[in-house]
Amino acid sequence: MPMKFCVVLLMAILSYASCKPPSCDDAVPFSTSFTGTCTNKWKNLKPILRPTQPGVGWAWVQRKLDKDFNHESDAQDEMDDLSVPCVLGPGNLLYAVDSHHTLTALDLSGWEDTKVTVEVLCDLRALSPSDFWEEMEERSWVYLLSAADSRSSLPTPISPSDLPDEFAYGSFANDYYRSLSAFVRKVKNETCPSDDEYCERCYDRVCSEDGGGIPFFEFRWGYFFNDATFGASGGWASEDDRDVFVKLFEKADTDSDIGEVDVEGWENAAEALIPLCREGGAAIKYELPGGVLGGGALPGAVDGWIELEEDPVCDEPLPCAVVHSSIPSATVPSAIHERVQEGVEAERGA
Repeated sequence: MPMKFCVVLLMAILSYASCKPPSCDDAVPFSTSFTGTCTNKWKNLKPILRPTQPGVGWAWVQRKLDKDFNHESDAQDEMDDLSVPCVLGPGNLLYAVDSHHTLTALDLSGWEDTKVTVEVLCDLRALSPSDFWEEMEERSWVYLLSAADSRSSLPTPISPSDLPDEFAYGSFANDYYRSLSAFVRKVKNETCPSDDEYCERCYDRVCSEDGGGIPFFEFRWGYFFNDATFGASGGWASEDDRDVFVKLFEKADTDSDIGEVDVEGWENAAEALIPLCREGGAAIKYELPGGVLGGGALPGAVDGWIELEEDPVCDEPLPCAVVHSSIPSATVPSAIHERVQEGVEAERGA
């Protein structure tokens, strides 16, 4: 047995024995099946991590960057509170099924030594690429609708080959409505109690009937904002309110580089959406299209100006059965071997 493999295997065993999650460099390429938790510095995790949605809201990424990633310690605190749910796929790649905005903000921050915890829900490395993506779609773990090409266009279906191949700001399309659907959760109201300043926000981020999260929650609301404002469905109780929103939305910059995004402008546009959320019953009555968005009613829609309590904490996604893989270690990309070797050498020198 090669010496390098023995050393890495010993490191993984010692990590488990000390109740610490193993390094993803150990758990992923040198196992035939793996589910559970692993960790890595962002600079080592990023090359093997892939997105499962085509766009992020650039303005929301900017807000996260400004709020949570000013210093290296801030970045680590933020990531210590998060476990990124992932699926192991063909080629020993990890596919993140949530937390795209947070990871993009982390990458932009430049704090590449920040440790990130990954929760591997499924090991699907044994599947062919086509079967893998079919399974991902079946479980609503991949979002295959485009970001709108303009403020007034609805998203269109895409294929897995259209997804970004890395977590980098420039790799993602700017999804305007995904930004708005996040900002509307943070609209403050002076009538709210001091311990719940967002009580008059747009919607209640409810959990599914079984207690888990609802897939593509914010994307569903973004689709509604788009369709109700510019589509045939209509929905605004007041044309004056609609006009106010459209003017503020048109003022919100959509092409600014990171660091230049007018977050306050997006906050103002989001605040102007609250009447659409709360008045006239439009949100309550709206029916989503089928397919990726699942059809049916908008989750968490509220009828009227009632105070909302804090959003509930939904259960983490449930892991699926392990699909055993027969991938030999010889097929592991050499870059991963090199990163593992670097880690072994660092441990020896510590």
